[in-house]
Amino acid sequence: MRGPDTSTHSLEIQEIISGAEPTTTTTTRGGQVKRAKHETRASKVAKISSDHCYYTPSVAASEEMPLDSPPSPCRSSSFSCQDLKEEHGYAFTSESEVCTCVKCEVCKRKWRDLEHDRDSLREERDRLKEEIEKRNSELQTGKDTVNHIYDIENLKHSDKLIHLHTGLASYALFIWIFSLIKPKLPYMQYFKSSQSQSTKSYQVRRTNKPGPKRLLSYQNELLVTLMKIKLNLSEQFLAHLFSCGISLISQVLSTWLPLLSLELRCLIHWPTRNELKLYMPSCFAKYRNMSAIIDCTEVPLQRPSLAKANSQIYSKYKGRATAKILVACTPAGTISFVSSVAGGNMSDKEMVKRSGIPDKSAPGDTILADRGFNIQELLLDKPVRLEIPPFLKKKKQFSESENKTTKQVANARIHVERVIGRMKDFNIMKAELPLDMADLFDHIVIIVASLVNLQPPIIPL
Repeated sequence: MRGPDTSTHSLEIQEIISGAEPTTTTTTRGGQVKRAKHETRASKVAKISSDHCYYTPSVAASEEMPLDSPPSPCRSSSFSCQDLKEEHGYAFTSESEVCTCVKCEVCKRKWRDLEHDRDSLREERDRLKEEIEKRNSELQTGKDTVNHIYDIENLKHSDKLIHLHTGLASYALFIWIFSLIKPKLPYMQYFKSSQSQSTKSYQVRRTNKPGPKRLLSYQNELLVTLMKIKLNLSEQFLAHLFSCGISLISQVLSTWLPLLSLELRCLIHWPTRNELKLYMPSCFAKYRNMSAIIDCTEVPLQRPSLAKANSQIYSKYKGRATAKILVACTPAGTISFVSSVAGGNMSDKEMVKRSGIPDKSAPGDTILADRGFNIQELLLDKPVRLEIPPFLKKKKQFSESENKTTKQVANARIHVERVIGRMKDFNIMKAELPLDMADLFDHIVIIVASLVNLQPPIIPL
């Protein structure tokens, strides 16, 4: 058995004493001797000098270097190896330890990036905390947290925007209409089905409606209804604008249209003879006791699938399915009467007979109409005078007096056409009406006529 090689150990000791780099000596089975150099602390410091610009080798490299203290070959005389150890601990520690160097540019850049990421995360954390606290406080107070794209608060500053969206002249007029219906709103029952027609207990007791708070405020629900009448927007688009469901928009329209019709009906008034004399324009001075100018208008209607139903609403004049309305206005240009909606195939004479206009007229009144209203026999009982343009009959042309009468009647009757034109400014009165809203069309006509009466007078007094 071979003992330890004492000659090898003695060589290593001599290398250490002489300051040379120590080596490890091993003997192979074949008797060959191999030596491997150890990396000392001095070699580590030399390696640092090549990586950092402020470290340069010393001229006195041949001096002996203690094992526990690397040489100090820095440019600055105040720089010590101990400072180098403290500032560059990664050269004397294992790879798993964290680098605390703040001198080299690489570490500085990484440090700045980490500080930037830290600040960004802190800002994001603070923002999320504030948002969570705000949401919690709103939920506790029951405040509506939905931000609507459209809101009456965003429109009330401009009368032009109010007129564009609702057809009303100003925001003050919007508030006036809202004040008319406001007392009824706490007891209002929203339409959901046929069972909604039954009276509820909270309506009898005159208490507030139970249940959760409405997603839309009362003013916004009024705005939705007026926007539907003025702009004829689809329920899907209105739901998108007000950030709510389509079913809620349908429920609002089905409830508010009858309510507005009931509350605004008082604006359509058939005046007495004395009231007419107070506001009689000079252009009607030639007609004695003029009470009304009448005409019919038609609104396109969706074609039903049943042939019998289509024949009842088909208009030969328009060549399609329509809904027909009889309109009467005063000489001053205000709407004094609107009939119930009828099918487009009904004649003008039948419309007058069913509307009850002859019963509203007082004896001695004069009604102005077009040639299609040949209704003298309906007015004989009062008696009420009917002014219509003369018929040509079998003559080739009108006489001079008949021509003059025709022009006079046409000049006076044009005002009812202008009133109907104002009604047509509401898009719902000229667009095709869907069949699922046919039951609400009577209410729509009354609302439109009432809103027209709130506009400035059409004929100067």
